[in-house]
Amino acid sequence: MNSFLYKLYFIIKDNFVNILRSFISSFGILFLILFFVIYLAIKDSVISYMGGALLDNLASDEIVILPKNAKTVEYVKRPGVPSIPSYTVKQVSGMSDFVEVNPVSRTGFNIRIKGELLGKSKTIFIPVCGVDRKFLKGRVPGWKSFYNRHPVPIIVPKFTIDIMNNYLSMDGFPALTEKDLIGFPVEMKFVTGKKNTPQYYKEYFYEGQVHSFTDLMSFTGLILPTDFLIFSAEQYRKDTGRTVGMEYVVIYAKVKDSDNLPSVVNKLKKMGLRVESQKDIVEKTRKTMNLVNGVFFAIMSVFFIVSVISIFNSYLTIVYIRSQKFSLKRVLGFSKLQILLSFIVEAAFIGAVYGVVGYFGGNWILGYAGDILAKWIPVFGSIKLQSSGADVFIMCVGISSSVCMVSALFPALFASNINLFNAVRK
Repeated sequence: MNSFLYKLYFIIKDNFVNILRSFISSFGILFLILFFVIYLAIKDSVISYMGGALLDNLASDEIVILPKNAKTVEYVKRPGVPSIPSYTVKQVSGMSDFVEVNPVSRTGFNIRIKGELLGKSKTIFIPVCGVDRKFLKGRVPGWKSFYNRHPVPIIVPKFTIDIMNNYLSMDGFPALTEKDLIGFPVEMKFVTGKKNTPQYYKEYFYEGQVHSFTDLMSFTGLILPTDFLIFSAEQYRKDTGRTVGMEYVVIYAKVKDSDNLPSVVNKLKKMGLRVESQKDIVEKTRKTMNLVNGVFFAIMSVFFIVSVISIFNSYLTIVYIRSQKFSLKRVLGFSKLQILLSFIVEAAFIGAVYGVVGYFGGNWILGYAGDILAKWIPVFGSIKLQSSGADVFIMCVGISSSVCMVSALFPALFASNINLFNAVRK
């Protein structure tokens, strides 16, 4: 009995030391799996976000009409920034191909918003765009009340709630909900002209009120009623005899028949406009994701190469250290295949363990990183980093085991072909 226990103790001790040595040599594979889990989660989350933020707001029969040379929608009026002329907007609105045309306007005023919360006031410059309330029908609650009235209704991007709550949490105040902020009063200051020309420099003050929150448009400013922006521009024209420069930056339109979409697009292009449909956005998303995939693939390739080289070199060292043990096994009748398989199985087991640890470690990092990003960069609060599922778990274990097995293959071949007499002579 004592002899059996002694042998068992010796086997466990010997294999424990060897396996521990193998674990240390294969530690680099953990970073590869961690990065793989994080990459898949970010990729899926970004695709899901882009699909929700872009495609959910744009049906197959809807198009986005932009100025010809515009690469993106510019909501702030600056020299050289393209826009859609008013007469072109009227032409598009009069086309029989559309059942709905919703232009988005911008103003030449510089606009500052002043708000007060819990005894603290803050004034900030902010971009503004204007839309008609019919554009909000079915998309924003209470859309019928979104028109030029007192106080002026203001639609705010949803991510601003996170920004406000971040400031409040720093002072120990509880978080506010969307419902709490509806009706929040602000003061708007519209400024245009130069101070050295007092006859044209004007400041107008308007009372505003938060109407609702939305993520309808990818816009980091405020949405005001178009008829209010027209009213403020008309007020400036009456006071100075000059125009303030009301312009249109984008048109959202819905075609009557989606089968006629190609011909409608051709008509709009002949009018000097650029058109994007759901198909175009999908294509742009695909190209963006291809770029992201390429970058992640390059980084993962570096991790893979470094891991393989590290494991390969470490296993060569292990083979040298355990050469006497392998030679004794050969003397005792073990075949080359048995030694090779024992080495490969050991490497596969270690890889599987690191695959499991990497999978759960990656998901933990995702959960922690998601909270941190949402706290410090509120815009990322809209991108939900989802934990990986069972399919990714299987992939992690499989990839980790495979990498370890491939890395250990050549050292294992070397171990199974060790010269018995030279090894024993050592």
